[in-house]
Parts: sequence; structure tokens; C-alpha cells
Amino acid sequence: MKADRVLSETLAPMLNRPIEQLRERLLVGAPEACAEKLSAYKTAGVQRVFIWPVRDELDQLTLFQEKVAPLVDG
Repeated sequence: MKADRVLSETLAPMLNRPIEQLRERLLVGAPEACAEKLSAYKTAGVQRVFIWPVRDELDQLTLFQEKVAPLVDG
């Protein structure tokens, strides 16, 4: 899975964090999984999130806008 590759090859070494910890906290994976995580953050009271595309910034932001954002309520 591409998300696992990004976690293991890029994010874990860059952030010096275990992959499982990053998988729990970061928006990595299918749009539905990312939207679910964002909805949980919203329920917990989070008002802002930082979107950090690791590669292909414009493509990732476009995908987020088209595929993830519509799945998040409000």
C-alpha cells in the first residue's frame, strides 16, 4: 500500500517516530479513513489541522479537496 511506503520510507525516519504512532495520528491512507480521522478530531474539539502533503503537493491538495473534504461534516 502506498500509505505504508510513505510512512516507512519518508515520515517515520523524518519525524523519528514509530510507524504505528504516525498511522494513528496522521492523515495517511484512503479518503474515507482520512475523513473519519478528521471527524474524530472535530468531535474532540480540534478547530484547525495542518495539511502537509509530503510529495506531489498540488496533486495531494487537490485530492484532499475533492475526495476527503466532502466526506467531513462541516
